[in-house]
Amino acid sequence: MSAIDPGRFSPSPGFSRTAERLEAAGFEAWAVGGAIRDAYVRQIGRVPELPEPDDWEDLTTDARPEDVMRLFPRTVPVGVSHGTVKVLDGDDGYEVTTFRRDVETDGRHARVAFADSIGEDLSRRDFTANAIAWRPASGEVRDDWDGAEDIEDGILRAVGEPEARFREDYLRVLRGFRFAGRFEWAIEARTDEAMREAVDGLSGLSAERVREELLKVMADPKPSAALELYADCGALGHWYPEFVGLAAPGDAWKSALGAVDAAPAHAANVRLASLLVSASETPEGRAEAAESLLSRLKFSNADRRYIARLAKLYLPFVGALDSAAEHRRWLASVGDAWEDLFELHFAVARAAGETRAERYLEATRERVREEREGDPALDLAGLAVKGDDLLALGMSPGPIVRMLLEELLEQVIEDPSRNERELLLEEARRLIEIGSLAEASRPPDAHAAGNGLPDADDGRR
Repeated sequence: MSAIDPGRFSPSPGFSRTAERLEAAGFEAWAVGGAIRDAYVRQIGRVPELPEPDDWEDLTTDARPEDVMRLFPRTVPVGVSHGTVKVLDGDDGYEVTTFRRDVETDGRHARVAFADSIGEDLSRRDFTANAIAWRPASGEVRDDWDGAEDIEDGILRAVGEPEARFREDYLRVLRGFRFAGRFEWAIEARTDEAMREAVDGLSGLSAERVREELLKVMADPKPSAALELYADCGALGHWYPEFVGLAAPGDAWKSALGAVDAAPAHAANVRLASLLVSASETPEGRAEAAESLLSRLKFSNADRRYIARLAKLYLPFVGALDSAAEHRRWLASVGDAWEDLFELHFAVARAAGETRAERYLEATRERVREEREGDPALDLAGLAVKGDDLLALGMSPGPIVRMLLEELLEQVIEDPSRNERELLLEEARRLIEIGSLAEASRPPDAHAAGNGLPDADDGRR
């Protein structure tokens, strides 16, 4: 068994206080979860780019939930039926869970009973690397399933019988892909076989759990490793059919995955969009793929709309040699998505190793940023005249008011110096006198009968 040096563990002060209070009351308090695993991965240096752990938040104990709520003044019963109480310490929270054992499982839910020992609790966990516990009070490490040795050898291995572990919860298949990809671990043969056999069970999972797992993959340094396993094991067909064709043998899937890796790790929206821009050759097709995928995974309406916008607006793009007016016109068309669109194009260029394209993008971004920082009017809200100003000129309420405002905005985008109230009112009078906008806006019967302008829209928005 490999040795873990608990002296190198660095839990937060609040975490330590929570464990100490449990121990002082006569209970055991064990640190478990990703913080222990990641700390050991860092100790042996297998993945140097692994960020510092910030998830010292999971404790397991023989205290029952009512004991925990009695001991701590501020708690939240986040999952009492499963033995979990969140203990609040200042602005931080720590999940304290009673030792458990599974009584009945169906692949997506488990009925649990409280257990009496840390050994029972560790035996129900998914992978050996996640079945390591540390007791801060004594410094004792429990590694009943040789997880440290597997971490050192770079192996992902299920705890106990692999088939049973995945039947208990099919999400463990996706979690396994994530761990193997993140840490560059080889999947142990029996575990790999059991994961492949369990893939069909993914369709029974809740969309919310699958979405959260995908977002964790997207936050990894190299999401492509896990996504390649998704494709290789047939997982895409159950939740990501938009990518099944893309993942066929060829360069398209490789390019898409390269762009995901090259996009900023903190920008999940950009990383998701970098996959979706490869799902179709048309803006409409990209937006449709995004809406379909993100609706299935129950993303929020705001995230769904924004990612679909990124995918749709990916092309046509703007260039460094375009005029300042074209840069402003592009900014007006893409709105607040402009910076993420540049990140999207940078990711594609980096993935392709196109350094000249990167330099051109950087030059373009600087020019566009200069235009944006000049705070030009890019929408009707920034225009120096409003609908009421045009009505005061004698115009009747209706769509023609908005049409005239949009014509004035187009002139201001072309020449920002024209965004002066008197100049725009003078231009509005000229256009009204010409009457061309009114004629163009009338329905055919209005031209024939000489009717007035339609008044379905008061033009005041």
